Amino acid sequence: MLHDPAAVRAAFEEAATTFLSTVRAIGPEMWDRIGALGDWNVRELTAHTMRAFITIEGYLGAEPTTDRVLADAAEYYNTVLADPDAHRGVFSRARQAGRQLFDPIGEAEATVGRVVALVAATADDEPLNTFAGQITLAEYLATRVVELGVHTLDLQRATGQPLWIHPATSTVVLGVLSELSSHITLILALTGRAALPSGFNALA
Repeated sequence: MLHDPAAVRAAFEEAATTFLSTVRAIGPEMWDRIGALGDWNVRELTAHTMRAFITIEGYLGAEPTTDRVLADAAEYYNTVLADPDAHRGVFSRARQAGRQLFDPIGEAEATVGRVVALVAATADDEPLNTFAGQITLAEYLATRVVELGVHTLDLQRATGQPLWIHPATSTVVLGVLSELSSHITLILALTGRAALPSGFNALA
């Protein structure tokens, strides 16, 4: 389903602001802490979350690597998650990026400021050539809102901060995740008629 570009842009800007405020609240003793993150520490998760911005820069103006055209955010996720090695690759890149993140707060501020300005100056229908296929900026931004929203909550959980993301952000996150899930399963769970299946994960 195509998303409203204005709503996605607002969600992205709010997600960027919340991510930065979360990172700024992380104490120096917390960066190597592991908690609520599986095998990732806080530094690695921060580096991974920053890729939500960095990939926008990289994909804008990049040459196509495939002739596949992705209709929307859900098709992007379905294509990426069809690769059985997708999660392993994400973990490996996070580990590497974490080792190179020497000034997490300063680098996050610089990256977010640069990319938010770039997005503001780019048209909604500008094509991005991702490794999974070509997609418009507006639809790719919807996937970045999901990554920012979910991982900002991860960072907050790992560092003992209050859990909060902006309603504009959560609306887009929930919208995309519901598109990747069985609507019947969600309706039954949200109305207390059935529990979610064991291990349920829309991004698995």
